[in-house]
Amino acid sequence: MNVLEARRARHLIIRLDRGEELPAALVRALDEAEARAGWIEGAGSLEQAEIALFDQASRTYAKTRVLDGPCDVVALSGSIALQQGETSLRLSATLARESGVGLQLAAGELVWARVYGLELRVTVFDDLPLVRVFDDRTGLTQLTAQSTTLPAIAGEPPRAAPPGQPAEPPRAAPPGQPAEPPRAAPPAQPAEPTRAPPPAQAAEPPRAVVPPAPAAEPTRAAPAAATMEPSAVPLPQRPVRRRQEEEAYPEVGDNVTHFHFGECTVISSDGERIRLRQERDGRVREVSLTMLRIEPPTVDPATGKKQFRLARKN
Repeated sequence: MNVLEARRARHLIIRLDRGEELPAALVRALDEAEARAGWIEGAGSLEQAEIALFDQASRTYAKTRVLDGPCDVVALSGSIALQQGETSLRLSATLARESGVGLQLAAGELVWARVYGLELRVTVFDDLPLVRVFDDRTGLTQLTAQSTTLPAIAGEPPRAAPPGQPAEPPRAAPPGQPAEPPRAAPPAQPAEPTRAPPPAQAAEPPRAVVPPAPAAEPTRAAPAAATMEPSAVPLPQRPVRRRQEEEAYPEVGDNVTHFHFGECTVISSDGERIRLRQERDGRVREVSLTMLRIEPPTVDPATGKKQFRLARKN
């Protein structure tokens, strides 16, 4: 069993018009929406379709069956993932049509279809990069998380914390250093006055140098100080990095070069998604920054505007 979780999702409503073909038309729409992972549901009507069934005995798909003529899509579902760097769809459909003996149903993996009218709801997982890999045990291609990308999104802070912690224990190991006890001595002194109501102990300050027993108490306080230091060191560093990342995001009025849309101008931004106006035709596009690699900006000396380059995140 393999369980994957997506915590940030968006929904697309896509309508395919008469004459468009599956899966090519749907792949184009998903690429424009920067949808690389997700789930598909739909209903509608097809002019023609081809379906196939997987044969577990031979571990291959059987011969494609052609439904030549109108048929209704009773149910359509599937998944979106990357396969060898390209958007890959796996669609399963249940189709109904009239025949000489009455209503006939056919179901299987939808290999190809020509649309009469089709409406789809796509749930896009922006924080769960999925890839399709071949499974030797079944002969099928199955979904899995892209191992090279997931740690970069949600795993970096935890990785940064452990290296900091092993580095601190060596610093906490020497806390037997003379420098630490003097810091721990002041908290020990308030405890001494409570124990030292008898004046006889006033004559024992010379022994105050000797008492290693108090030294055992500083050693207990020293680990507490050591535990405070590691937590205090990373805390200021993380907000600083986040502010630097926010400063690198494109803002309204900046120019960007998008790997697919070309030269664009930013017309709105909320820190996670931006709307772009293409310079070549004026069309407005909305893209998710989480699926892009933002390269450091340059400044146009003539206009003073920032110029960003947006590449596809691998």
